[in-house]
Amino acid sequence: QSDRELAEVALVGGRPGSAIDIYRQQLESRPDDVELLYLLGVAYNQTGEFDLALHFLDKAKAQDLAVKQHVRGDILRELGRAKLALGDIRQAQRDLESAADLLPASAETVNSLGVSYALQKEYGKAREAFIAALAIEPGSLEYRNNLALGWILADQPQKGIDVLYPSYLRGSSTSKTRQNLALAFAMKGDIEAAKTIAKQDLTKPELEKNIAYYQQWEQEK
Repeated sequence: QSDRELAEVALVGGRPGSAIDIYRQQLESRPDDVELLYLLGVAYNQTGEFDLALHFLDKAKAQDLAVKQHVRGDILRELGRAKLALGDIRQAQRDLESAADLLPASAETVNSLGVSYALQKEYGKAREAFIAALAIEPGSLEYRNNLALGWILADQPQKGIDVLYPSYLRGSSTSKTRQNLALAFAMKGDIEAAKTIAKQDLTKPELEKNIAYYQQWEQEK
């Protein structure tokens, strides 16, 4: 296997640090390689070093513009994701909208665009994006969870339940989807159902804290 292939295996396998070592070494002899700059940005997004991700992705964008007079959709997506993580939501949204126009069949891109809308409380637009992502990858629990949150955060818990409960009944839920499902039941006033679902993943003190939160929320409604 070539070093580039080994780096790709590391990146896909959740070892971005190993990929970064290889990419940076290769970048020394090819500092203007758009793909290397992009892959370094992807890897740094995975490690949570978003400032470094932006540094290399901005370079990739500039180089792509210089050579082709346009920017690849995947570069714009990764730029958007880095900016989301750094709190630059408006600019992230612009990058992700452009990326989604270029990559309409990329569920990952459309989902990230939905997140940018949700963070700005544009829940209708967010739900449209999550529905589009699910149409591409209907088995994704992440996108399903995001869609449910798009309803829950808009104070429509029953619609959130409708999205998440079938997966829960099939035994294909995750800790994150279960906690959001519990929150939706609590918002409807069904504290017992919320408690039954939430306790599957929480310690006793965590559960007691959540129940207190649910009850306080119910009283303040």
